[in-house]
Amino acid sequence: MKTIRYSPMRALLTVLLFCLAASTRAAEWKNEIFHCAANIPESPGWQIIDAPPAPGIAPVLTMQNTAKQSVFGISVVEKFRDAKISDVAVQKELEALLRQFGYQFIGHATVRAGGIDWLQYPVSAGAGVQAVSGIIRYASAGGYIFGITMLRGGGQQASQDAELQQAAASFRLLPAAPAPAPVPIASAIPSVASRDSAAPKTAQPAKSTTTTTATAEPPPEDNSTAKLVWGGVAGLVVLIIFASIITRNPAAKR
Repeated sequence: MKTIRYSPMRALLTVLLFCLAASTRAAEWKNEIFHCAANIPESPGWQIIDAPPAPGIAPVLTMQNTAKQSVFGISVVEKFRDAKISDVAVQKELEALLRQFGYQFIGHATVRAGGIDWLQYPVSAGAGVQAVSGIIRYASAGGYIFGITMLRGGGQQASQDAELQQAAASFRLLPAAPAPAPVPIASAIPSVASRDSAAPKTAQPAKSTTTTTATAEPPPEDNSTAKLVWGGVAGLVVLIIFASIITRNPAAKR
């Protein structure tokens, strides 16, 4: 029988590949309100958190890894409904919004990821040990302008983080569920004639020869009309964003 021997170098490479695969585990995440999905990091240390409030922004997903000083987020800019990211006026307002939240950036680039064209801004905030850098992307899709945030602290670069890049590239839109076909009210409610014809006929009693005085009786109530009840569903409007970066990590606060 032939014996297979493994060299120490091969064993070390096997362990490194296993650790790399384990560190980039991802789980599918979906949002039925904005009809979007992504493969979010599932490795140890990642957790979903509540984003700090900010006007005009709806956070769809906010995650952080305190040990890595990393933040990943998906948001919607509520102000721009059915707007296009190619509109120069929209771009200027988005840049003003970034500056409002303390981000510094020089220029932008257009990148394509997941079949969607994104407007990408390399951003930074803070200084020294509190410095944070990363990438923020915007794209118009499905009638909304989505924002994707990738941030790293501690002198690390989000552009070189495999987990953040994979999660951002996996963003995609979900097909909207088709609305059910309306049922005509007239066809759903049986008519009086059809109910009378379907009802069994009974024998008529013999006519009496006694003359009685006819009295006026109120007509029977018409129960042929069904009562319709309409319900309303309250819409969800959330005014929140990433105004504070890595909210639960004091080393990453501005």
